[in-house]
Amino acid sequence: MALREFQSHRTLEKPDTSLEFSAVISVLLFIFGLSLLGSRFVFSPGIEISLPQSKNIDLQATSGVLNLGPNEMIMFDNHILKIEDLLATVEQFLSRKKDPSKITLLVCIDQWVPFGFVVQVTDILRSLGCQKIQIACEPKNII
Repeated sequence: MALREFQSHRTLEKPDTSLEFSAVISVLLFIFGLSLLGSRFVFSPGIEISLPQSKNIDLQATSGVLNLGPNEMIMFDNHILKIEDLLATVEQFLSRKKDPSKITLLVCIDQWVPFGFVVQVTDILRSLGCQKIQIACEPKNII
């Protein structure tokens, strides 16, 4: 068997140290993508539009929320109440406000609350001077 002479100059060459164009482009695109994700976009303010105002309805933020549940349970101001305690609790709540006549109360009900109970609660609220009462309920789940 004939042996070839070992050619060390072919196997021990210096590696190529030049940069490949595709690798540089890949790194630049990666940095560009990160800068897009980390930046905050500032939108131009555009033009101002004066929307029409309603003459009949005065929309205000809700000042208090009453949740009515089954068995004549009332939750108001982080307290669970019965109908007998509602008058005193709402009266105390209104005394902390500047103008009780401008307070908007939201009454949240579900399908299990009797309508007569809702009327009874709103009558108590109106007797205390609350003229702005909103009633809200959750929509029915349609399967």
